[in-house]
Amino acid sequence: LEAWSQWRGDKMEGKPKYKTSLSLPEGVYEVFGTYNCASKQARQQRALKSSYARVIRLRPTPASPKPKSSLSLSLKSKKTIPFPSLPISGSTNESADVEFLVYPCGDSICVCNLSITVAEAAKTSGAWREKTKSFSQDPTCCSINRQTSSGDYLEVLVGFENGDIILLDAISMAHKSKYNVNAALNASRVTDVEWLPGSKTQFVAAFGNGVLLVLDSTKEDGSPKTLAAAAAAAPSGGDLSMGGDPSAFSVLRSKTQKNNPVSRWHVGKGCINHIAFSSDGKLALSCQDGLARVLDMNTEKLLFSFRSQYGAMLCSAWSPDNEYLVTGGEDDLVIVWSFADKCPVARCLGHNSWLSVVEFDPLFCISKAMAGGQGGQAQHEVPYSASNYRFLSVAQDGRMCYWDLNDGNLVLSRKRAGAPRRSSAASWNEAAARSALYNVAELSRPEEVPSMEPIYNALITQEPLSSLHVTEGAMLTVTFGGESRVWARPGGSTTQMRDEDDSR
Repeated sequence: LEAWSQWRGDKMEGKPKYKTSLSLPEGVYEVFGTYNCASKQARQQRALKSSYARVIRLRPTPASPKPKSSLSLSLKSKKTIPFPSLPISGSTNESADVEFLVYPCGDSICVCNLSITVAEAAKTSGAWREKTKSFSQDPTCCSINRQTSSGDYLEVLVGFENGDIILLDAISMAHKSKYNVNAALNASRVTDVEWLPGSKTQFVAAFGNGVLLVLDSTKEDGSPKTLAAAAAAAPSGGDLSMGGDPSAFSVLRSKTQKNNPVSRWHVGKGCINHIAFSSDGKLALSCQDGLARVLDMNTEKLLFSFRSQYGAMLCSAWSPDNEYLVTGGEDDLVIVWSFADKCPVARCLGHNSWLSVVEFDPLFCISKAMAGGQGGQAQHEVPYSASNYRFLSVAQDGRMCYWDLNDGNLVLSRKRAGAPRRSSAASWNEAAARSALYNVAELSRPEEVPSMEPIYNALITQEPLSSLHVTEGAMLTVTFGGESRVWARPGGSTTQMRDEDDSR
């Protein structure tokens, strides 16, 4: 670590550590604020997956909780989940909402209040911009509950290396509940946690051994005998702990539903790296075996899988209309998949290292229905007459790439354009038949898939990037060292924050 730090210091000597502006077709994105609440010891380790939320400032009057007895009830509504983000205002108005960014770094959890400036924090009693809390075990992931959180109560799930999951109030740092205590439900590290969309109490936790647990925050851990009894009653299959096929998919559900887990999903062999929910109840799991598995949470079935060119799948994101799934992995590629057609749409070439996060920007997304005049309205004035999908990616090479998926940006490779040996229709038919046979889509012939270059590609830091969040007012990035930056969209006021940076 010391040698790496020395090498990095030599490389950065005489160079700015960060870019301070990004020039895109719609305007210039400028650095609005910087946060670094991690301790010096924590910064020597990497910051992991972060969580962003915009919540109401005043907490609503608590109501009596009504736990749901079935997972399908929490996702029964098929309504599109609104994108939880608005401009970062820095306002202390009592009616204004508050924005938070939470991320684990080393042995600590860092909490950033994005809605208050340095000057306001210094003048206002009880105001704060950054908080940290250290643990005996290293946290690996976190997730903010947008349904129950507010400006004075921030409900956050935190997963740990030893398999524990803690529910805490990130404002007071008080522990509320603890799950999978002493690995009672699953003996592996937690790799990702996410609240179920639209649910106040249920969440999913992914583990390093290919297991996904559906848990309820109002329930206590059940006995391992409960799962053993469910496994004995279920058909023989893929739960590894029960002696099944380590690559098979299976679901175990407790009959009584009195304790956690609500259900236990054995997804496959190897680690589950990332969880991504769609707005219509689908779940994409990026796995270490190179597959992005798509599951239906209502029917508890595996729908389809997408395979990387090589290496593990590390991250994924759904388009706002759920037409496309974008994935990133150890092959340094960002791949766009059509879920309806079950095939790759584009290979996105722009990174030189493993991907960390991919994220859509709904403000610059025009769906096929919108472009065809079938209703709907773009959320932002964009220079596109046809359908367009804007998404961003960050990777361990320190680069941020902006991509616009549309017909004009797709480029056929020279091999495909000049190869008379097979028609493109025959190639697509063959790929579709192979996908239908094995229920897996893959890049068997990369030259047959159109490539796409980013509309903007910038080295924004010398440090590897670990997280990215897209809001209506800004982009949020976090480095491995735990430093987070707010990039204001064009037209936003950055004067106040520049004055703060000058004062530092």
